[in-house]
This record gives sequence, structure tokens and C-alpha cells, in this order.
Amino acid sequence: MTYLRPVALRRAATPTPHPTAQYWSKCQVEGLFNQPFLELVFQAAQVHREHFDPRAVQLSTLLSVKTGGCTEDCEYCPQSAHYHTGVEKTGLMEVEDVVALAKIAKKRGASRFCMGAAWRSPKPEDIPQLADMVRAVKAIGLETCGTFGLLDEGMAQSLHEAGLDYYNHNLDTDPSRYNDIIHTRRHEDRMDTLGKVREAGLKICCGGIVGMNETRAERAGLIASLAN
Repeated sequence: MTYLRPVALRRAATPTPHPTAQYWSKCQVEGLFNQPFLELVFQAAQVHREHFDPRAVQLSTLLSVKTGGCTEDCEYCPQSAHYHTGVEKTGLMEVEDVVALAKIAKKRGASRFCMGAAWRSPKPEDIPQLADMVRAVKAIGLETCGTFGLLDEGMAQSLHEAGLDYYNHNLDTDPSRYNDIIHTRRHEDRMDTLGKVREAGLKICCGGIVGMNETRAERAGLIASLAN
């Protein structure tokens, strides 16, 4: 199987790679998998200590500001309108209610507050209310993170101007298996939004999901996509 390097679309300029950066192939990731587990733990601890305080843990709180009724058909998600999971559909929360819960999160030790909305993408008329949420949460001294689905032109910039620090947008699974899990969007759509987010100056929070009957090689494909 040939692994194609993903490219974030709509970039104004190509980011300068870190001096120690390398391109990861799926085979190289599988080579890591083949190492003894404790050797991997040791290597990971070394890399972590080079870049972070090993005794510090950041606490984040996630709030669903719009729950259920999503038009996407992601097979792993209980908020999809395509499945009967018992999750009730709600509208977008009011800003003051979000701030009240953010204040509780801060008192409990969170330093980042993430707001998530269950939809394919926000409508243009949703952006002003989302921006108000971001500004209000930012004003109480928390880092802000949003996960609002696919973004149209200008939306990422509006959220950045409101004070959003991070945008969460996961790659879900290996690109070669993407359409087995999700049929209402393509892997390229995900990369397109990540490109817009990066171009707007937002930091990216990006991961994926394991445990969906993927193969070992497909797990390696997801990790390679994230690394690259």
C-alpha cells in the first residue's frame, strides 16, 4: 500500500519545518510498534522531558455547547442524527450559561476550556454567538479551545480575532480507511479545515480514535498522518 503524505489546503505559505522534524512513513511507525513496550515508554519519557515539565499536568474542561442532531454519520459518534442513541438534541447554549460553567471549571483547576458543538459545520449566523462565548471565557482568564466542525472561509479568522487559542479537529482514522467510518465527508475536508485554522494563526489540537476494528497498519497510518 502506498502512503500519500497529507497536505493542508489553502495555506498562504508553507510552514518552516523544525530543524529536527522528519517525515514519517507508515512503515517507520510500524517499526516503532515492533519495539519492546518499556523501551517505547523510555523513549517517550525522554522526548517529553526535553520539551515539558515532567511533573506538570494541564487540566482542561470540555463543554458541549450544542448537543445532538448532527447531520454527519460518523459511526463512532452518539450525537449523530443517523443513529438512535438516546442523546437529546439541544440548541446552542446562551453565553452567560457557558461562562457560569467555565468559572466552575476554573475553580476546579482547569486552565483551558474547550467548547464543542455537534454539527457538520457552523452556519454564518452562528459565528457571532460562538465568538461572544470565546471572548467571555477568555475574559475570566482561561485558555480557549473550540471544536465546531468544518469551517468555511473567514470563520477561523473570526474565531481567532475573538480570542480563540486552539481549534480541535481530529483526523479520526487512517486516510485509507476514512470512508469506511464516515460517509458524509472526506479526509480531504478535514485537512482543508486544518489548513484554514493554521492559516488564521490558531493553534491546532488534533488526534484520532483507536478501537474501531482497524488493523495495526491502519493505526500506524493514523499516527503517521498526525506526525506529518
